[in-house]
Amino acid sequence: MTYNNLINHLKIWCRKNRAPYKKYFKKTYINSQIADLIEFKLSTLIDIPIENTDSLKREISYFINVHCSTSALKPQNRFEKNIINKTIREFSEYMDNILSGYEDLDVADIPYERMVVGAEAVILRDRFYSVWKYGDTAHWYPLENVQIESVEKFYIMYDYFKPYKKQFEQIIDLPQTHLYCYGENFYQTQNFAETNDLDEYYGSEVFYTDKDFSWAIYFSHEGTVTIAGSIVAKAKELLAEEKEHWNNFELQ
Repeated sequence: MTYNNLINHLKIWCRKNRAPYKKYFKKTYINSQIADLIEFKLSTLIDIPIENTDSLKREISYFINVHCSTSALKPQNRFEKNIINKTIREFSEYMDNILSGYEDLDVADIPYERMVVGAEAVILRDRFYSVWKYGDTAHWYPLENVQIESVEKFYIMYDYFKPYKKQFEQIIDLPQTHLYCYGENFYQTQNFAETNDLDEYYGSEVFYTDKDFSWAIYFSHEGTVTIAGSIVAKAKELLAEEKEHWNNFELQ
């Protein structure tokens, strides 16, 4: 069976523990690094059939032992080493606690996100490039001269797109539908995600496409939002009041 809801509760723990750890005049982000590592692993287990909760625990614990130990993270001092051990201990205690009563857990309030790895990721990488010519450089249109002449596309600065974001999500039928996402804000950039959410823009390079690769939306570090493919007409209708800002690069 799959344990998506249980896994999502563990992911929520990771998200709550991303803030830097502070004690007196000392500060470190190494606990945040551990939380990101664990969440990445958890997201690879979404929709994966697992025999039982003991097997799930072994899978997660093995990853932690290999990737989150002091030997793997190479702490700079004793303070960081202690924070690594503390973070792993607290996560493990939380995991043990909810594993014992996972059948009674409320539904986790978190968007669907499955990290795609291995052979499936290789297929997606090739598809992203063959359809959208995205993946061999850090940027896409308008920051790169993308040669896909048959695809209609336009861009707008994020500040003008943001007020329409929720309406745009309705156009692309979120959260009912699932998208593929490729971005630099993942633990390993060669991996992809399947999601039903357009994450809030934080200044990273993020590229979304529907599962049929018929349309795309690309957020750049420079604040541009490019919309391409079959949804361009509806997007232009939605953003008609901002037409003067279409295809106009403005410094943020």
